[in-house]
Amino acid sequence: MRKTAPLLALLLAALTATGCSALERDYPPGDPGAMRGRLTDRAQWAYDGMALPPHPPVSPSTVSPRHHCPAGGLSLDETAQDVVSYELRWTVEDVPDRVAGATEARLRKRFVSQGWTVTHEDNRRTATTVLYGFRVEDPRTGDTFDLAWNSGTTSLFLTGYTPCAKVPPGTAGAASQEPWSPRTGRLPTG
Repeated sequence: MRKTAPLLALLLAALTATGCSALERDYPPGDPGAMRGRLTDRAQWAYDGMALPPHPPVSPSTVSPRHHCPAGGLSLDETAQDVVSYELRWTVEDVPDRVAGATEARLRKRFVSQGWTVTHEDNRRTATTVLYGFRVEDPRTGDTFDLAWNSGTTSLFLTGYTPCAKVPPGTAGAASQEPWSPRTGRLPTG
């Protein structure tokens, strides 16, 4: 074992000194506009599928970049250059328990019918709390959506994420310019 450690250290030094990418993560190329568009399109689709009764307007949000894509190699904290994932988070407030439960089931079924995979479910009742929620993933794009509701806030939270992708230099930090909120086709209440 003592003879192996120096040999491994030497090999590792040679790989990193020569710029070998064997230790770096290789991310697929991505178009920031297309990635942001997938999130807003799917968020509208999800909102439509929720079929919620009239409710207060959803506050506008933007698609935001997330820079948590690891570069690989020996450092777990280093993030990759020009690699980004995007997030869109929005909330529907004041949703009663029975409506939230039916909405969660309806939306989960809608995602599954489109070929998405449920990767996590969080429906449970305790003596003081009720939780509804799930996470789904699109096997084609790697996009994920989380739905969550709890009796403490009575708000439905829907968050969409794209997977990490290598984008053109200088575009990774760009948030969407337009605020997004679902088109309801209804008059605002309250």
